[in-house]
Amino acid sequence: MSSAGALWFAVQDDVFSNACIDTPATLDSETRDKHPSQSSTSNVTSDSERHSLLDRFDDSFLLQNFHLNRQCLRFIVDYMHSRLKKDIFATSNSLMSTEARSLAAVYFHANGSLSNRITERLEIDLNEAREAVKTYTKLLSDTSPDFITFPSSYNDRMGAAHVFKNVSGIPHVVGVLGYFHVKVTPPPGQEQMFVNTLGYHSAMMQVIFDLDGNILSLEQCCPGGTPEHSVWASTVIGKQFTTFQHGHSWVLGGRGLFGGGHVLTPIMDPSIKTKAVKRFNKAHALVYGHVQQVFGVLKSRFQCLRDIGSFQTLKSVAYTVKACCVLHNISKKFSVPLPCDCILEPIHPPSSVVTSAAELPYDYMEDTKNEMIEMIFGHAEGDVDDD
Repeated sequence: MSSAGALWFAVQDDVFSNACIDTPATLDSETRDKHPSQSSTSNVTSDSERHSLLDRFDDSFLLQNFHLNRQCLRFIVDYMHSRLKKDIFATSNSLMSTEARSLAAVYFHANGSLSNRITERLEIDLNEAREAVKTYTKLLSDTSPDFITFPSSYNDRMGAAHVFKNVSGIPHVVGVLGYFHVKVTPPPGQEQMFVNTLGYHSAMMQVIFDLDGNILSLEQCCPGGTPEHSVWASTVIGKQFTTFQHGHSWVLGGRGLFGGGHVLTPIMDPSIKTKAVKRFNKAHALVYGHVQQVFGVLKSRFQCLRDIGSFQTLKSVAYTVKACCVLHNISKKFSVPLPCDCILEPIHPPSSVVTSAAELPYDYMEDTKNEMIEMIFGHAEGDVDDD
């Protein structure tokens, strides 16, 4: 998508215009001692000098331990360094310190814990590494608008819709809407509201992604027992669709979103068994199944998302999920392979299934949806099974 691509290049320009040039004051002491003439006569550090920690590890070690490749990690380090240089309150903005702290934070997100083995290799104290995880998780979360962008222009929406239509035949779909659950130990006295429909305690966030697995929107961290339709109605992106800021486009969602305007859900009414509806439901399932893959990739690459454990606030959970989604989108740009087999994430059934449209307020998009199904799938070639 053009606007997302333009934003990505703008981010890279900012990173490399700042991170590739260091003043003598920001060069680490080891570099100044080894290259005194450079620190006094040149502001530009070579690639090997700027990334001495990464250069100590081979490619296999990096992928297995950080779940990202060398080029991706270098971008992240440079980006973190660029951001911290703009923060006048940052305790340290030397590149060497940023590199060690950034890698410690990425290691934690990849594995769900820190170890003395890795902190010793990074030459950073374990307590300092733990503090770095908190600092850099918040920093990555705050940068999510730079890396998580929704197709807002007409051309971007048409480009996204073209991909979805090629795969499923469904027109005007710009993203898949799902709810990402992370296992947590809830605060005392609040256990019941965190029980999700699969029976365990979780916090969840609303996610929209494209068919390539890029995260397009991420909002609203809430207890895992919250009904999905109520989350959609309260989010910024949901309200934008309601006011037609994204035109007459759709997001494709599961049964828990039944009755939500601009959300295409499967037709569940057992009295409607036309071939058009069966074809549509089959096409819907083909696309919605990507939820299992994308969420599975997130938890496979960032194993901290498998179980966050005890937490203080939902905001702290949101920081972690956002940080991992930023790293996920960056990893997609660098085509980083998964370090292990992806375990598909199960789809959560809705908290309540509405069986009658009369139980819901009027859905202004329902007629449009029915017309689209009949027009696109009513005359499709080939038969569908009765079941």
